[in-house]
Amino acid sequence: MFAEFFRFDLRYQLRSPLLWVAGSIFALFAFGATSSDVIQIGGAIGNVHRNAPAVIVNFFVNFSVLGLFIVTFFVAQPLLRDFEMGTDELFFSTPMRQRDYIAGRLTAGLAAAVAIYLLTSAGMILGGAMPWVDPERLGPFSLAPHLWSFAIVVIPNLLFMTALLSLLAVTTRSLLSVYLGVIGFFVLWAMASYLARDIQYDAIVSLLDPFGARALERTMRYWSANESNTLLPQLDSYLLINRVLWLAISTGLLTATFMLFRPQRFRAGKKRLRHAQPVTQPATAATGSQEKGAALAANQKASFGRRVVSAQFLHQLRFDAVGVLRSVPFVVLLAFGVANLTAGSTSVDDMFGTSILPVTDVMLRVIDGSYSYLLILIIGFYAGELVWRERSARLAELTDTLPYMEIGRASCRERV
Repeated sequence: MFAEFFRFDLRYQLRSPLLWVAGSIFALFAFGATSSDVIQIGGAIGNVHRNAPAVIVNFFVNFSVLGLFIVTFFVAQPLLRDFEMGTDELFFSTPMRQRDYIAGRLTAGLAAAVAIYLLTSAGMILGGAMPWVDPERLGPFSLAPHLWSFAIVVIPNLLFMTALLSLLAVTTRSLLSVYLGVIGFFVLWAMASYLARDIQYDAIVSLLDPFGARALERTMRYWSANESNTLLPQLDSYLLINRVLWLAISTGLLTATFMLFRPQRFRAGKKRLRHAQPVTQPATAATGSQEKGAALAANQKASFGRRVVSAQFLHQLRFDAVGVLRSVPFVVLLAFGVANLTAGSTSVDDMFGTSILPVTDVMLRVIDGSYSYLLILIIGFYAGELVWRERSARLAELTDTLPYMEIGRASCRERV
C-alpha cells in the first residue's frame, strides 16, 4: 500500500501548479543572485567567486530557511486533505495499514520539496553560465558543492521540516494551526538569533540551530578568499554534532507523528457535539414573515446599479476587515511580532561594542526589521484565506447565487 499512496500523491503534487510556481520563484532568485549583484540571498557575495563552494552552500542554507513556508503545503496539506474533503471514512474503512498511509504521503511531499531545490540548483548553474558575468568572478564548474549541500544541508533540513509539520498536522487537524505553528517556530528561531549575538553563547547556538546555519558560519568564519573558492566545509566538530542532533530530533518527531495519528475525525479528548434540538417558531410569526417578504419582492425589481455595487463593496470591506482584526490568527501573529520586537530591542543599546541610546532612528530600524517580514506573511495568509473562505466552508455555491434587490438606500444596505 505504501507504493500506491506514494505514486498517487507524487502524481498529484507534480500536477499541482504550486510546485512549479514555487520552484520557478526559487530558481529565479538563485539565478539572479548568482549572475548579478542586484539580488542578494543572505548578504553580498564579496570578493570570492560567484560559483564558489562556500557561496553555493550559503545559498542552499538560506533557501532551506525560506522553504519552511513552502514545504507546509506539500507535507501538511496531504495529511489533512481527506479530512477536509470528507473522504477519510472511505480510506480508513479499507484494510490498509496506517503507517503506509502516512509514510506514502510524507515521502511524496518530501520528494516534491526536493524537486523545488533541484530547480534551485539548476538556477544557480544557469546563472553562472550567463555571458554578462565577469569571467574573473567565476571559478571552475563543479557539481560537488551542490551534492554536498543536498546531502548535508537540504535533505536533513527537509526531514526536520517534514517531521515538524506532520506532527503539527496530525495533532491539530487544521492547516491554519499548522501555518501559525510554522510562523511561531520561525519567530522563535529569529528571536534566538537576536538573543545569541553574544559570542560567549556562540557554541551552544551553533548546536541548537535546526538549519545548521550557525554551525556553518562558525566553520567558515575565518576562511580566506582562496579557501572559500576551493574548499567545502569539513563535516566535523560543531557541524557534525548539529546534523546528528537534529536528525535524531527529526526521527523522534516522526515517531510521535506515527503514534499520535488517529483516523477518527474527532481528536482524542474532544467531546462529540450533541445533536441540537430543532428550534420551532410559531406558525403565525413564520407565516407573517413569508407574506411580508413576498410582498416586498413583488413590488421591487432586481437592480445592480452603481449604488448597489458600492453598498456591497463597503459592506464586504467592513465585514472582512472586522473579521480579520478580531480573528485569532491575526492576534497570534501580532503577538509573535511583539515578541520579536521585544527580543530585537534588547540589542539596540550596543553597536560594535559601543553603547548607544535608543533614539528614533535606531528604534525605527528595529521595528522595521521586526515587522516587515511579518506583514508579508499576514498579507500572504489572508489573501488566500479570504478568497477561499466560502469554498473552504462549502458555502461558495450559496453565496455566489444570492440575488440582490434595490429596496431603497437603507433597505439595500440591510439586505447586502
